[in-house]
Amino acid sequence: MNGKGKVVLAGSVLLTPVALVLGLLVLFVAAVANGAADHEEEEAAVVPASAGTPGKVAGIGPVMLSAYTRAATQVTTLRPKCKGMRWSVIAGIGKIESNHASGHTIADNGNITPRILGVRLNGSGIGGNRTSFTDTDRGRLDGDTAYDRAVGPMQFLPSTWNGPTGQDGNDDGVKNPHNAFDAALGTAVYLCGTGTTDLSKTAQLRKAIYRYNHSNTYVDDVTSHITEYDALPAGTGSGGAATGRAGAVVNAARSELGTPYVWGGGSTTGPTKGGYDCSGLMLYAFHKGAGITLPRTSQQMRHTGTHVDQSGMQPGDLIVINNDGNWGHVGLYVGNNTMIHAPRPGKTVETTPLAGYWEKHDWDVRRVL
Repeated sequence: MNGKGKVVLAGSVLLTPVALVLGLLVLFVAAVANGAADHEEEEAAVVPASAGTPGKVAGIGPVMLSAYTRAATQVTTLRPKCKGMRWSVIAGIGKIESNHASGHTIADNGNITPRILGVRLNGSGIGGNRTSFTDTDRGRLDGDTAYDRAVGPMQFLPSTWNGPTGQDGNDDGVKNPHNAFDAALGTAVYLCGTGTTDLSKTAQLRKAIYRYNHSNTYVDDVTSHITEYDALPAGTGSGGAATGRAGAVVNAARSELGTPYVWGGGSTTGPTKGGYDCSGLMLYAFHKGAGITLPRTSQQMRHTGTHVDQSGMQPGDLIVINNDGNWGHVGLYVGNNTMIHAPRPGKTVETTPLAGYWEKHDWDVRRVL
């Protein structure tokens, strides 16, 4: 990455730079070393453009997996010209940079302790570092007031993070590279760039990773992990740890799992008549979790918030479904291609995969939060 100290986890203790390249050489080296021929740019996609996320992945904690998944959907709004982003691409970077924050404590909101810090970038040669990066943030992010260090699970230089790369992935109002959700979204934004990119195509994916770290060995290592993750079967779990107001809404809905379906049931304060119908459950979850009072029916909910493409869904989004010709059903997206809903008489509030029956009908995804 231009101006970014790159590090990998050696064992589970030492962080060693992979490559540090002077910013003035970036464009030239990228053009020569990456060396993709024009016809490679026109190749067909060789990986899924929006792969589903497994419920579990060996070596990746549930919060980190949730951070990767969430970032892959969030970036479609921040970088609408970017296609093909998926959790596995971000996870491939995370594997090399910090082994998914292995050995560190990751809170449900994504905060990582102790902080992950790279070597001091003073050009001493320690860890292979030959380029000096003097302090740019008065030690705010890396604790070093003389020289910069790469920070966080995705190992950003403070100067890079404090530019347009830094993101608030968990909606807490802070852009923190030591937070899994923020760092994952920052990585997605950086890989996408500002132009038109299709990361489902091998040549464009490799160029994006090379831009992250100017080393062909690094690109090979990251892409090998992406290929490994892409091959995993998608799961239908609950979606991991949604955060901020979205997390509160999801948790409110989850607290009602097992409550009976009752037509016309549910209010902002909880079940009525002994249960919920689909829109009554949403009414309660959004009021309890975020203080938002939704309109009462699914037809009315279809006109609240803003429309979101299906490919860009995030936990906390409403999914209004036209399964009866009248947009008569609504559920809450919780990640991993799964929603919570109150389905029909004789059933209870449940989580259900969106694949299969529900994907056969038209959806209108609404972002209220």
